Amino acid sequence: MSLSSTLPLDNRLLSEILALSRDATAIYSGEEIVIRMANDKMIRFWGKNSDVIGLHLAAALPEPEQQEFIAMIRNVWCTGNVYHAVEKPVLRQVNGRIETFYFDITCRALKDDNSNVFCIIHTVTDVTPRVKLHLTLKEKEHERFLLNEKLAVSYNDLSQANKELTEMQEQMSGLHTRLADSEALFKNIFAQAPLGLTWLRGPEMIIEEVNDPILKIWGRTAPEVLGKPIRKARPELEGQTILDRLHRVYSTGIIEVNAEYRVLLKDGDGLREAYVNSVYSPLRDSAGKIQGILVIIDEITERIAERQRRELMEEQFRISVESAELGTWFVNLDTHELISSPRLREIFGFHPDDEITLTDAVNQIHEDYRTAVSTAIHAAIENETSYDMEYPVIGYHDGKLRWVRATGKLFPPKPGHPPHFSGVLTDITQRKTEEKRKHDFIAIASHELKTPLTSAKAYVQILLKHRARLDNNAVNMLEKVEGQIGKMHSIIRGFLDVARLDSSEIQLNKNSFIISELLEECVSEASLFTRRHELVVQNTDTISVIADREKIGQVITNFLSNAIKYSPTEGKIFINCQEENGYVSVYVTDLGIGVHPGDHQKLFTRFYRVENQHTQTISGFGIGLYLCAEIIRLHHGTIGLDSVMGQGSTFYFKLPKN
Repeated sequence: MSLSSTLPLDNRLLSEILALSRDATAIYSGEEIVIRMANDKMIRFWGKNSDVIGLHLAAALPEPEQQEFIAMIRNVWCTGNVYHAVEKPVLRQVNGRIETFYFDITCRALKDDNSNVFCIIHTVTDVTPRVKLHLTLKEKEHERFLLNEKLAVSYNDLSQANKELTEMQEQMSGLHTRLADSEALFKNIFAQAPLGLTWLRGPEMIIEEVNDPILKIWGRTAPEVLGKPIRKARPELEGQTILDRLHRVYSTGIIEVNAEYRVLLKDGDGLREAYVNSVYSPLRDSAGKIQGILVIIDEITERIAERQRRELMEEQFRISVESAELGTWFVNLDTHELISSPRLREIFGFHPDDEITLTDAVNQIHEDYRTAVSTAIHAAIENETSYDMEYPVIGYHDGKLRWVRATGKLFPPKPGHPPHFSGVLTDITQRKTEEKRKHDFIAIASHELKTPLTSAKAYVQILLKHRARLDNNAVNMLEKVEGQIGKMHSIIRGFLDVARLDSSEIQLNKNSFIISELLEECVSEASLFTRRHELVVQNTDTISVIADREKIGQVITNFLSNAIKYSPTEGKIFINCQEENGYVSVYVTDLGIGVHPGDHQKLFTRFYRVENQHTQTISGFGIGLYLCAEIIRLHHGTIGLDSVMGQGSTFYFKLPKN
């Protein structure tokens, strides 16, 4: 390096010079642009020797092609602006040949504290290798593009069935290009891909890259497989067709797609059966020569197992439906199309191979039930609740009456599936016939029993009128007999009411009455059957209601009877009546054993009794609360209970005031 001693350098300027001295560097000063300093790289760049130091730039570089550059330097001195050129081409003679070189050129003015320019630093960086590499990559990219275009044209002649493979090859080709552009990107894609990836190099299929998903599928670690031929790294493949498929792809260059392919994979010291979707795609260099294979694997063993389980469940369901002789139905809520099973069509009196519509099926429902069924279905759809109903149908061809039970629910729309309403239907004609026979028997037996009981009660009452002539023991026994006869009457009346309910023979005789007066009567009657309980009426307000007085009295009496039976001795029972939001509510509260939450709704079903150690000695048939619930339902009211085990229960009903 040559440096003029006339250049006044301070520490700041010297620091900048040293920072920039890695490239060809020169320092100029004055309006005449005098060369004050130039390192060896810059002198070689000019094609001169160190004699140019101290000369005016125009004298040092008199060539015509340098005049534009000298004018630019003068402009930097005058304006203080920075000149920067990137990848500027320069023609130079090398070994008798003219070649193009590329340089990044920077000219920067340095100013003193008064903002006056005192020198210019000129740096030149040879970027010819970088530019030529870029141009070479660009040419290779163009060659690759042209090659892919030729491949795409050739694939256009394939059949429609190969379109998916063509699209996948194009995707793989795009992936190959990006991988060739950047090794870092290539590794990043491998590491982050959710599917299993590996790159096999050369005809020996050397494992060059693997990601965690594929190692998990293989049951191996990276050190066990990297850099090894796949045949040695994975000896479990011997005898399987995977190796043959890979070699075929390498030799033919044709991509291979395998769907639901069964393989045996390493699992500890043994093997496990698995299913995979895989793609084997050839990797080519810029000349189109195959260098290796990209393998993409997605293990679907769990999905296959789940599908098999689902198919098994569907088959079991189909067998169960057929064994139970159930009819199935499906209604598309967008089109109202009905899809029915042969058994359903048979129950509705159609031939098994008849095509029927939703209207055809509805028209076979008995006209007395048709509106109720339609209303229940619409309510289930609007409220997204279950549908469960029993009704008779008239056979289309045979005219035969059958009773059926239909259950179903709404299934909201899902991607690719419209909303639908579907379920199953059972022929319950035999059960309904047996129930009718049972109810007829109960009605006949109850009527036959009432006559002798009425006579017995009359005889007892006659004897009690002459109680003055009887001793106390006889009177007590006759009173107990009268009480037992009353209980028998109550049981018989309950059975008759059940029979009437099932045959829809119960009629309500509604009138306006004061419900508090009815409460007092019921409490007075209940007090005759217990001397150990205190019945407390908490509200005696005058509240009128329109209802069947006798039937509501029957409900209140049942509540009081249960409270007495299930309360401890010396216990209190509270009766309350009040008006709430247009309803008249009656509450009967005891301090007894309470009811388990799981039994709350069951208590109001027919013949249900709570069975536990506290109820073993308490008699009953389980029809009392069922009758109460039906009576309140006929009044369009609600019935229920609140209970805590060991603390007591509150039974209540609510009637519309009008």
